[in-house]
Amino acid sequence: MASTGLNFANLTPDDGAIKDLKRLIFLAVTDPQSLGKIFNFLPRQKHGEKVGFVGEFGMVGKASQGCNPSFGTSILATSEQEWDIREWEVAEKICYKDLEGTIAQVAMRTKTNIGDITGTEYTDHILMPRLELAIRKMLMRYAWFGDKAADTVTTEGNLLASVDPAYFTLIDGFWKRLFMLVTSAPERRTICEANAAATFAEQKAAMRGNYAAVDFLDALISDASTVLRQANGQLIYITQALKDALDADLKRNNKGSELQWTALFDGITQTNYNGVEMIAIPFLDEIIKGSETVTGGKAWNKPYRALYTLKDNLLVGMEGESELADIQVWFNKDEQMNKILAKDKIGTLIADNNLVQVGF
Repeated sequence: MASTGLNFANLTPDDGAIKDLKRLIFLAVTDPQSLGKIFNFLPRQKHGEKVGFVGEFGMVGKASQGCNPSFGTSILATSEQEWDIREWEVAEKICYKDLEGTIAQVAMRTKTNIGDITGTEYTDHILMPRLELAIRKMLMRYAWFGDKAADTVTTEGNLLASVDPAYFTLIDGFWKRLFMLVTSAPERRTICEANAAATFAEQKAAMRGNYAAVDFLDALISDASTVLRQANGQLIYITQALKDALDADLKRNNKGSELQWTALFDGITQTNYNGVEMIAIPFLDEIIKGSETVTGGKAWNKPYRALYTLKDNLLVGMEGESELADIQVWFNKDEQMNKILAKDKIGTLIADNNLVQVGF
């Protein structure tokens, strides 16, 4: 079995075209390297620790009582939650034999040291940057789609049969927490009828109907609590599929007028919708359309999703100091294997359920 590394099968080493690995051009992928713009990342968090939140005073202020007033007992609203933070790891190995006969051989050592690829151009300039990107995408996957009960369609779950549930079951992410929230507080959900369609094509057709996307987002805002609608930093997260439907809706029904979207970082875009900042995250669609289906695999699992909240209301706790863990790379002489190891812990919390309106 080949060990972990770059797949050079489609790159020929003997035509003289590539002598320096730095000349390789990476294919574009979603790069969630600015995750702090999406979530409230909290470093140095511990499993089982309590997190306290402070809200607002209740009503205050009555007619003056003159001398010797009667003092009220209004207090600040508080709440408490507990971190469920679990450890993840990335453990990979690379054998130099898998790189022989490929263009990576231009970066390999020779003779007795041929097995050690640590510190080479291949490791430093090709492998490590892509591994860091993969870890960031892993954090996004767990933060949004983590589900301790995730399973494949073959056992009553929503994951494709080809997807390993272990990539999702570490923690409960935001969508799982939101789905659980609306079972006890249905008023916190705005229904998107298009998601219930039985096939991929019917879902798309339903959302591309007259004003369907506009009506859905307008309802999301109007359904939200007055506390949320008065809060500073309001933000609506949407899937790319919903963005596309919204753009088509506005262009078709408003004689060509469109929302003005600004690129944030690599695919994630931002605009202002009815006075509320809104960002579209294609990574959500990447997971939904790459891993999740319903109706026996004939439709996507809620492709049109929207979350109206505050960025600071979405907490991602890490045990480490930064969103990207330290990556250790070493060469094992006895095994003649290059090994890579990264570990950290992650958990999610929604600070205040009153500051949430979710649409799906």
